[in-house]
Amino acid sequence: MNEQRLSRFLLFYDLRLAWRNISSRAVQSVVTLLVVGAAIGLTIAVLALSDGLRRGILQASDPFGVLVVGPKGSAQQLVLSTLLLQGAPVGNIDSHLWEELVADPRVSLTIPLAMGDNVGGARIVGTTADFFDLRPSPDSPPTFRLAQGRLFATDFEAVLGDRAARQLGLKLGDRFLPQHGVERGLTSDDHDTAHTVVGILQPVAGPYANAVFTSLESVHAVHGTEEAPDEHSDEITAIFVRPRGFIEANQLWQEFYTGNEAQAVFPGRELGALFDLLEQGRRLLGLVGYLAGGMAVLTLFLAIYSGVLAREQMLAVMRSLGASRGRIFWLVLWEALLLALVGALVGRLLGYGTALLIAGQIGTEAAIPIPIRYLWGLELWLMTLPLLFGLLAGLLPAWQAYRTDVVQKLFPA
Repeated sequence: MNEQRLSRFLLFYDLRLAWRNISSRAVQSVVTLLVVGAAIGLTIAVLALSDGLRRGILQASDPFGVLVVGPKGSAQQLVLSTLLLQGAPVGNIDSHLWEELVADPRVSLTIPLAMGDNVGGARIVGTTADFFDLRPSPDSPPTFRLAQGRLFATDFEAVLGDRAARQLGLKLGDRFLPQHGVERGLTSDDHDTAHTVVGILQPVAGPYANAVFTSLESVHAVHGTEEAPDEHSDEITAIFVRPRGFIEANQLWQEFYTGNEAQAVFPGRELGALFDLLEQGRRLLGLVGYLAGGMAVLTLFLAIYSGVLAREQMLAVMRSLGASRGRIFWLVLWEALLLALVGALVGRLLGYGTALLIAGQIGTEAAIPIPIRYLWGLELWLMTLPLLFGLLAGLLPAWQAYRTDVVQKLFPA
């Protein structure tokens, strides 16, 4: 029992001595901790952002239908511009396709979208009241619900997403002029038809929180009045389609695939391709992480090795006072392991902190939620990797200390 207590005391003493040695080289130790932390933090940030972006995109696209119908062209851009409001719309299709889908018995819900204008950078989406019945599942409440006011009932009335209302500084009863284009442009691009705010939506995660909704007829009237005063434009940008079942969805997709007027796209398939691209980017950054890890091991090695060279005489004194070669070996190795483990803690702070900052920036600019969560599955790896760093960096210096010649260091010729 006394031997066990003595062993625990010596271990505690050696750890304390190792930490004192680290603290005595403050600048070198801090630099080493930052390099190790940066290597681990880079990996954490990449994995946390990749996980958050995937979940955020799925969350933002969750309420929408099984199919998106739009003009021929890039299927991925069609999905991004309609579900996530990213990039310019692919083009327009004739509204008779919407009317046909409304009458199609295989379809339970059709929602037209007409885009092309903005107000202060917030996209104006022409649609119908059915848009506000979108929900992730039949048993779920509608995703887009009113917090104030009512839905648009006549032309040139608008309902604002909560973020759009805050950023534009608009409230119920205020009026605004739409601007041509899906992004903020010149003041001279303003249309001359004022819209009145009649409703503001509850907060919702996703890009449509930054949208301004108005009736399809309002968008057609604005563009028809300016392009051809005696007639209204009847083109729309896309249609959200909810088929009654899987078989009906595939039938509709096949019909549009073989047709010439438009295309039907499964959002999940296109988002899957987008996730594949994100995965390739993650792997590329992973290679950068390996290089950073190599630099961390090298920096850690240089810090420990230079420390051993500077303390060779002190180590020789410890040997002369009765410390064994094995104890000297472990004392140096403990320094490397402690530096690596503390560096891992710094890496957690740097990694998750960086991920939160980048996620917030993307969320502000693109209005896509990127929820950053603590990756518990990484913990075993985050404990093993620093120990591996410490062992790789500390073995050679520890062996150098183990081989210290007491007589030569204490009584040089």
